[in-house]
Amino acid sequence: MLDIGGNSGEFALQICKKHPGISAAVFDLPLVCDIGAEHLRAEPESSRIVFIKGDALKERLPSGFDLISFKSMLHDWPDKEAGQLIANAARSLPAGGTLLIFERGPIEVAGEAVPYSMIPFLLFFRSYRSPLFYAGVLKDNNFGGIDMEKINLETPFYLITARKMF
Repeated sequence: MLDIGGNSGEFALQICKKHPGISAAVFDLPLVCDIGAEHLRAEPESSRIVFIKGDALKERLPSGFDLISFKSMLHDWPDKEAGQLIANAARSLPAGGTLLIFERGPIEVAGEAVPYSMIPFLLFFRSYRSPLFYAGVLKDNNFGGIDMEKINLETPFYLITARKMF
């Protein structure tokens, strides 16, 4: 598994804890990788998680992974760059490989009282996209079998998976 923009490595860690046969790599900026490696150092699964330093928008992503994930990362980018990140991942993924996107969906705030606990998330509310945006980019990059599942975790999230066709 390759987790792009995986930050502290916590997502990769939790997957490795639940699935002993999986090894993972986190691809992120150099300083972020240093912090993530330190964060996981004491974990028994740390021997199955490596950090790869780089810029996912500008550099070729590593290959050799059958699963590439974006977790709560793509919303930080404008549409064009988010599409480019997915295209970069598609180039690194072999045919038959899976791309997983886990992102917040749009938050409806019009006419409703919003609790104060939502304020940090509302900073980005215009950045949270419909899963149809991701489905369109995936189709444009030779993905099929696109599955979208809505998950409510105080705000809407979408788990989107797709298989690279060729």
